[in-house]
Amino acid sequence: MTSKYTLPDLNDYLAIDCEFVGCRSGQALAKVGIVNHEGSIILDTYVFVHPENIVDYRTSTSGIKPGDLDGAPTYEQVTSHIKSLLKDKILLGHTIFNDLSGIGHKHPYESFRDTALYCPLRRRMGIMREGEFPSLKKLAKAVLGRDIQVQDGRGHDPIEDARATMAIFLSVREEYEIALLEHRDCISGIPP
Repeated sequence: MTSKYTLPDLNDYLAIDCEFVGCRSGQALAKVGIVNHEGSIILDTYVFVHPENIVDYRTSTSGIKPGDLDGAPTYEQVTSHIKSLLKDKILLGHTIFNDLSGIGHKHPYESFRDTALYCPLRRRMGIMREGEFPSLKKLAKAVLGRDIQVQDGRGHDPIEDARATMAIFLSVREEYEIALLEHRDCISGIPP
């Protein structure tokens, strides 16, 4: 597709994925992965959560086990670093609103792209109802022909998920960006 538009530079994109543990007060950020457009790791870190506050490590989905968070940087240290990395970047994610909430970051609406909300990807997966989202695992299989999240009970790897999100986005990047530039309605399923 030849475009009359200038698309953002590939170096402007970062993809993020976060994993959480269950705590008395809800959930807490426990691991973060950020990659660039080449899939190179920009950040891969655990986040310290005091073990007494954890009620569920969610190991089967988070991959986090007792002891993994010992000695990790604090939430404040990690989120401060993340916010500096994301400055002036276009942030990619899959249900990115969960990750942004978990890191306490309000990224400008025009500067994020969400593979779970992009209408052509939602249609491809047969998801049309607001509040429903295609799973990243199924989307990666359908779009990339790639199996992800197959660690046999070891949980999700934020780097693998961020890389898959980036690859999915890059496969539709031109169409996605042009739709945004033309102010077309291409985003759906935004939660309340």
